[in-house]
Amino acid sequence: MEELMALRSDESCHGIVKAFSTAHHMGFQATGSKDHARSCVGLLERRIPLIGKLQLFRDQGAAMCDAADLLLALQRDSEAAIWFQRARDVGAAHGFISLERTACMGIGRAAMEEGRHEEGLALLRNALVAAELNELDNPRYELDALKSLIFALVTTKSIDEVEPLVLRYREAAKAQSEKEGAGVCFEEFESLLCSARLHEVLCLCLCNPQLGTPFHGSALASCTSI
Repeated sequence: MEELMALRSDESCHGIVKAFSTAHHMGFQATGSKDHARSCVGLLERRIPLIGKLQLFRDQGAAMCDAADLLLALQRDSEAAIWFQRARDVGAAHGFISLERTACMGIGRAAMEEGRHEEGLALLRNALVAAELNELDNPRYELDALKSLIFALVTTKSIDEVEPLVLRYREAAKAQSEKEGAGVCFEEFESLLCSARLHEVLCLCLCNPQLGTPFHGSALASCTSI
């Protein structure tokens, strides 16, 4: 790789580093190898400044988020948070709301895993708002944000807020299936699972007085596998 990059332009160097980083990313996805993940992170750290020189700022922010996701997989959470925040800053500086969505989802999930539920929920709600406004007009942004927020709300037993979001998730997933025109998209199956889990919890609460309100932990246990 170093020999290929010698005396080449920034654009050519970026293309070479991108090829190697993509190969390692695909290797990680196929095998789960942490060696591939570590190699990809290192290459992305080299690629990100090159993307900036080319002024491809949306791509730069996306690469930052890719690096952050890999760092989370490597359990290097503090480093991941730094890259997500950098991506968020790039999005804010250049008006890319899609980066705001992705970065907020990443930081929000990390906060939820660390037990900072209030902060995590605020970030995931913000990610959902940004998903609706994303400049790419990509409906999958909303689907991913809805799924993350629903899971987080179930974790915190906020069932009253979950109900309308599950319905919205189902409608959005069905619309995506119709748009793709190739059968049923994966998210539509997931939306049905979310509905089934929620219905199960609510029925348990109504049929068994000992479980109390829908916020009772015993009833919610069956819902946490969404």
